[in-house]
Amino acid sequence: MGYYEFILIVNAASILILLIMAALLLAATRFKSENGYAAAIIVLPNVPVYIYNMSRSVGWHDITLFFFPLSFSVNTMLMPLLWLFTLRNFNPDFRLRPLELLHFIPALLCFIITVSLPIQERMNCILHETTGSDNWIGDVNATIIFIQMIAYFTAIFYYLHKVKHSIRNNCSDAEYLHKEWIPQLMKLFAFLFAIVMVAYTITPRTDAWLIQMLNVIAMSFLVYNAIAHPTITNIQRFPQSKLKANDSYSGSRRSDPATFSLGTNQMKENCEKIINYLKQSQAYRRSDLSLAILSKETGIPQKVLSRSINSYLKQSFFELINKMRIEEAKRCLLSPETSAYKIDSIYEECGFRSRSTYFLAFKKVEGVTPAQWLKTANPVVKSELFSPKAGTSD
Repeated sequence: MGYYEFILIVNAASILILLIMAALLLAATRFKSENGYAAAIIVLPNVPVYIYNMSRSVGWHDITLFFFPLSFSVNTMLMPLLWLFTLRNFNPDFRLRPLELLHFIPALLCFIITVSLPIQERMNCILHETTGSDNWIGDVNATIIFIQMIAYFTAIFYYLHKVKHSIRNNCSDAEYLHKEWIPQLMKLFAFLFAIVMVAYTITPRTDAWLIQMLNVIAMSFLVYNAIAHPTITNIQRFPQSKLKANDSYSGSRRSDPATFSLGTNQMKENCEKIINYLKQSQAYRRSDLSLAILSKETGIPQKVLSRSINSYLKQSFFELINKMRIEEAKRCLLSPETSAYKIDSIYEECGFRSRSTYFLAFKKVEGVTPAQWLKTANPVVKSELFSPKAGTSD
């Protein structure tokens, strides 16, 4: 097989695979809006570029000329689409407003510049690319993508950190577990982007085959997880306004010096009061339990409550509540009435909103599924769970 045949096969196969994945994603998820962004990520920034690279490599100049403006504009849409996909998954108030379209100005500018070039100049650029070097348009395009990569990945990872921190410190719901794959996806994209940029700097024409292969890997991860972890609306009801107000306890240090000066004994007393209240009232079994609700019920200021749990118990509010829910699930599993059906259906009794989140949280805490844990549970475990001290947290 020659080089040009290799390029043709890689690009044609990549186009076919991406289109199939986009169709499967939309069909399996019933065209939910988050996955509409995912499908756009798969198709829009990639397919036109692959067609251009394929036609350029095999000498289909008419097709190459047609896709020339697209290939140097749509690839600058990937980072904005990743950003919008992230926002849409975690921000309940997000809507695609006219202001959001500003993210696509680089793509529009690249398209205007390339489409305004005379046909002969476009052809000269294409022929120059076949020598293995890049032209001025390619240099400009690569610079824009590099700047986007730094700016958008910085914004994405900062936003994900902020959202995760806020949820874990203010919300007891384990639905966030359904979306933990999204930060992993962004890390994968960042890693693959770094490989692509290094390879492109060394040899620009790796854009004819390397990007395609790596993109198929990233898009496969995206499609699999979007289907395997369906959209959860409960976590999206978490007020985004709290991201700044309750983002982290560090912010309260400046606004509330008294909170910052909490002693170990005071934090210990607060935690004992919190755990006693949770055990006696079984409030942890409430699926809508939040830090604000717990603060109101215990009379402990929200910031003080958060600081005490984080500093004294060395865990977040999210972790504390879900560990107690898992302990409750284990007691339910070991009860005489437990059956194969009950293993799957006790999640509501323990405070989880869905069966899938119950399984995710259980496996995260115990390392195995509920059914696997039940098979290995021994009398010692059973006696510990049903002892008067069961449910306490260390």
